[in-house]
Amino acid sequence: MIAHDHDSASTASQIGAYALGALDLEDRLALEALLERSPELQEELRQLRQVVALLPYAAPPATPPARVRQRLFARIAAAQTDAASSRAAPSPTGAMPRRRSGWLLPGLMAVLTALVIALSVATLSLNAGIAQLDRTNRELVADLEQLQQTLAEAEARQERLAAQLAAGQEQLESLATRLAASEERVARLTADLARDDYVISFISAPGVATRQLRSARSGVVAQGEMYMYPGHSSAVVIFSGLPPLAPGQVYQFWFADEAGQVAGKTFEADPTGIGYIIVEAPREVNAFREVMVTVEPSGGSATPSQNVILEGAL
Repeated sequence: MIAHDHDSASTASQIGAYALGALDLEDRLALEALLERSPELQEELRQLRQVVALLPYAAPPATPPARVRQRLFARIAAAQTDAASSRAAPSPTGAMPRRRSGWLLPGLMAVLTALVIALSVATLSLNAGIAQLDRTNRELVADLEQLQQTLAEAEARQERLAAQLAAGQEQLESLATRLAASEERVARLTADLARDDYVISFISAPGVATRQLRSARSGVVAQGEMYMYPGHSSAVVIFSGLPPLAPGQVYQFWFADEAGQVAGKTFEADPTGIGYIIVEAPREVNAFREVMVTVEPSGGSATPSQNVILEGAL
């Protein structure tokens, strides 16, 4: 009993058994009385209980076979029966028989020491793993930042390319507009050249007849020359010295006979007063008696105005 044996080795063994719950009632009561008087023993018990609390984590969980569980439950039931019998039948001396548990303690302390060492090794290994994970995490963060920077640079390049593409599209549209205008000018020049070629070939062909158009107003030095073929409805008239027109006005050519005047084309002269027209009469040109040029509003008129500039007899 602890009351009669207080050496330090025995007390340490009793504390280890107490932490594991392996003391009988008499030894437990005696040790608890000793613990109340010794703070050093209380601290030792606290440390042992911390180690015992870690014992379930020292080995991987395993499910025992069914026969092992049955044997364990049978031993527990037998132990409870023996304890009840012992309490019901005290010894003649009035003291409870005491089971010595000291023979369990050396092996138990060896197991606890091995468990503490194993837990220390596992802790060191876990710390090393945590440090490695921390380094890996920092590397991943650095890689993520690098990827974000690369993405930002790519987006900036994309924006610059989009701006360059927009500028190029504007330049392309401007070039397309200029090209369309150039094509329109080329078409006009081609048409003018074709008309010029036609006029030159018309007035230089054999058998062409000419008629003079003279100024119908004093102080105006304009004149015209009409080229025609007898029996044909086409004619070319070339003008020079025509006075400038006011805004909204045009020159208009007219044919005349006994029935009245027939409206021809409208035209404008260049700043030097030179111009020409190709006219198409409703019948042979030589069937009319006279021609004239008047000043009319833009778009022409159905009947001639009194502002006659040129006139001539056919």
